[in-house]
Amino acid sequence: MKLYEYAIRRILLMGLVLFGLSLFMFYLTRGFLPPSFALAPYITPRMNDAQKLALAQSLGVATKSCASFQAFSAFQQSCLVPVWAQYTQWLGNVLSGNWGYTLLPTAGPAAKTTTIFFSRFPFTAQLAVMGAILTILIGIPLGIVSATHNNKLPDHISRIVSLGGYSIPQFWFGYVLLIIFVLYARIGGLGLLPGSGSLATNCAICFANVVTPKAVTGAPILDGIISGNLHFAWDSFVAMILPAVTLSITSIGALTRIVRSSMLEVLRQDYILLAKSKGLQERVVIYRHALRNALLPAVTVAGLLTAFLFGGVVVIEIVFDLPGVGYTSLQAVNVFDINFVELYVLVTALIIVVTNLAVDIIYAKLDPRIRY
Repeated sequence: MKLYEYAIRRILLMGLVLFGLSLFMFYLTRGFLPPSFALAPYITPRMNDAQKLALAQSLGVATKSCASFQAFSAFQQSCLVPVWAQYTQWLGNVLSGNWGYTLLPTAGPAAKTTTIFFSRFPFTAQLAVMGAILTILIGIPLGIVSATHNNKLPDHISRIVSLGGYSIPQFWFGYVLLIIFVLYARIGGLGLLPGSGSLATNCAICFANVVTPKAVTGAPILDGIISGNLHFAWDSFVAMILPAVTLSITSIGALTRIVRSSMLEVLRQDYILLAKSKGLQERVVIYRHALRNALLPAVTVAGLLTAFLFGGVVVIEIVFDLPGVGYTSLQAVNVFDINFVELYVLVTALIIVVTNLAVDIIYAKLDPRIRY
């Protein structure tokens, strides 16, 4: 099977996975909760019972033959639309881009779920991407150093860092960083780094009174670069340092251990000994011959690490008070905002399955022996 044929088959499978997940999630949020929860984002204090019943019927949770809203609220069987029928109407709305309204108290009345979600998603994506970059820039070199200096001091240091990062709870590590870089490391009465928010406005290495540029992508760093406002971009970058380090600490430990074990195995192979016997430089042997094969297992777990990074933003955004969708999803759960929770789950699942597909394609490019 050719690679493009495999990619097409995987895309079709991704659609089935997302469909199954949406069905399961819809049943969890709509099948166990009272039907009135689906009406909550749309009901206003001025609506009478007749208007509420009409609303329930338009949303597909009350039957057209339902006599009154009181009967619907009493869960009379003749008034309740089956869950599967509710799902078909919901799926049609979702495919047309209609995710309904949100119950988030900070969003205001009649605020669309998609508007709130995609206005906050760039903050989460920015944090996750920075975490992924740190994971690659730190995890891979640490693994290489650890393997090439096996049982020596650099290897011991690398293993301590990786095991410690893999074991430390993220929220605890985040608070430790806040104590060190905000409370203790101070210059001119200001903390070295900011402790909260998506824009650094009060720290020793921040610019003061920066002008906020017009939002283009929604990600502050990119918006600052695109608009040419480098002061704003710098302050946004500084605000992400501690959250990104906290988010990536566990994935750095995992990637370091994987790269180390893979490099140790590859360095013992006969073709590496042959390359050394030919007189090739150590740098050429390690980075041109050994590293490419050693990275294959790391690429394999990259999808899992990506899922971990996007899933871990909930805790990080709470600790550092970031206005991303992770923190917002927790608020949505607290107020039973099922529209926002459903959108958050499906978008996260979409990112994960797309990432796994990209990983498989990259894996085939790195290893010509792979055939699908």
